[in-house]
Amino acid sequence: MNFNNSLELTQSQNIIITTQLKQSLKILNMSKLELEEEIKRELQENPLLEEEIHSEIDWKEYIKNIEHSHLIGKNELYYNASNDINFDNLIKETDNLYENLHLQVSLYEINKIEKETCDYIIDSLDEDGYLRIDEKEIIDTLNINENTFKNCLEIIQQLEPSGVGARNLSECLIIQIRNIGIKNELLEIIVSKDLHLIGKNKYKEVCKKYNISMQKCLNTVNIIKTLNPKPGKIFSDENSIYIQPDVIVEKSADEFIVYMNESNNLKVRISNFYKEILKSSKCDENTKNFIKEKLNSATGLINSIENRKSTILKIAQEIVKNQSEFFYKGEKYIKPMRMKDIAQSLGFHESTISRGVNGKYILTPSGIYKFKYFFNSEIETKYNNTLSSISVKKIIQEVIHSENKKKPLSDKQIVNLLNDRGINIARRTISKYREELGILSSSKRKQY
Repeated sequence: MNFNNSLELTQSQNIIITTQLKQSLKILNMSKLELEEEIKRELQENPLLEEEIHSEIDWKEYIKNIEHSHLIGKNELYYNASNDINFDNLIKETDNLYENLHLQVSLYEINKIEKETCDYIIDSLDEDGYLRIDEKEIIDTLNINENTFKNCLEIIQQLEPSGVGARNLSECLIIQIRNIGIKNELLEIIVSKDLHLIGKNKYKEVCKKYNISMQKCLNTVNIIKTLNPKPGKIFSDENSIYIQPDVIVEKSADEFIVYMNESNNLKVRISNFYKEILKSSKCDENTKNFIKEKLNSATGLINSIENRKSTILKIAQEIVKNQSEFFYKGEKYIKPMRMKDIAQSLGFHESTISRGVNGKYILTPSGIYKFKYFFNSEIETKYNNTLSSISVKKIIQEVIHSENKKKPLSDKQIVNLLNDRGINIARRTISKYREELGILSSSKRKQY
């Protein structure tokens, strides 16, 4: 047996995520309000950062700038940046559970059948996030095998909010337990078989049945109490907040101008006081090291904020470019669009686009919208083209609006009408879209 010593050079690819990159990704993922809270926290912790206070307006310079800027007609003035808070540009809105889940599924690399199955399962969830219908009904309707259904359901159960896609309360809680990394066989058995005892505070019976101490039982109960029995409810109106747009779109002549909403932004800069200390020869080494550390942190934050603005603006410009018909003609003309498409156009990773649209809003001449609104699934037609799910909802809305109020259309009849227009759509999807639009069933719409 021969042992030879030798040196070899090998090439390998590794992804190294620096602290700066982590911070930049974190900042990009934040909403406008979350970013403001992060900046306030940094202002408290980092003495090198100070809030940038604007001085009084230099009217001479202001008038000079006005002369070189474009004029906006009175009918086009939708946004007043001089107001501290313009309540017309605030909106009370919550995420839609179904759109949120569809968006998450679109990021998975799965085939067409799996994508359709996942979308169908999502549309079949109730408002609490549970799958209440029989799985055989889904398998028969989609003409898929049991393994495909199980694989797709497993994907849904990995999505946020944790617990969606469960078929009963026990499964919902177990999904959450596993998703947060708790490995506790006893806990899962109690959740599977004895939730009724926990609900009635019959802890002694639980202790006796599983031969455990009261303390261990209470520890188990405390874990269960941290779980959410109705994960879909986090998207209810109770969680609504007022938000401000991140980006503004204005119509100027025959084009749309896209720019960041800088009003009320909390701006920071690096204090000159500490820069001078760093230059001073009297400054000891420990002080210099402390200031350098805080200077790097402050610079990193400012760079991350600027990168965030640049990325969000590029995404917004690409949205306006791709959805030009929407901006000129209205919601009915919105096109199917995926994050993958925008990522390819901008040369970004798809996860960057996902972070860039998360919690962001855009103010347009026709109202305020989430960035996510413009990313929607496509529905095939008989004419070898596609419509966006939003366009289909608008068509459903118009069909119901023009129906005979004494003989309102059933979901099946709406399916037939849309099929006649070349739009392939299932009755369950019609029902789901109608509920999302807040439209009652035909029996409840009937006027006597």
